[in-house]
Amino acid sequence: GIVSGFKKMTGAGGMGAVTRGWAPTAIGYSMQGLCKFGFYEIFKDLYADIAGPEMAYNNRTSLYLAASASAEVIADVALCPMESVKVRVQVAPLDSGAPTGLFSATSKIMSEEGITGFYKGLTPLWMRQVPYTMVKFAAFERVVEAFYTHVFTEPKASYSKSTQLSVTFAS
Repeated sequence: GIVSGFKKMTGAGGMGAVTRGWAPTAIGYSMQGLCKFGFYEIFKDLYADIAGPEMAYNNRTSLYLAASASAEVIADVALCPMESVKVRVQVAPLDSGAPTGLFSATSKIMSEEGITGFYKGLTPLWMRQVPYTMVKFAAFERVVEAFYTHVFTEPKASYSKSTQLSVTFAS
């Protein structure tokens, strides 16, 4: 359980054991989020332009799925190096002498395996993240649509920016 796991970690390595890998986690997931959300909007517009207005609207869920999958593929390429560093830092035994910091672990991976060492987990990452992101964005878009269809029934542009932002957060 979580309590016994926490006790075991802190007993073996103090509070430092709990925070191992925080830097690559913060960097990696910041890069992933930047790419995921940014490229999603780019791909959504690009695919809608290719399809044309009527086809894009009639097939909007498929468009959301394709745009989010495309964005996540790129986002995971940005995430994978730091995810690799994070995992190696977290699983290294405390008394093994293995690097436990961002820079030392990055340096070790690069010197021993080269750039490919940072991307060994890319395929499993895609298998986990791409379907999740597809569902997340498609569901988000359809929930926003439901709010503007059933709750806020005037055109979206007629609502204040704070109301629109509230709908986004609620969705």
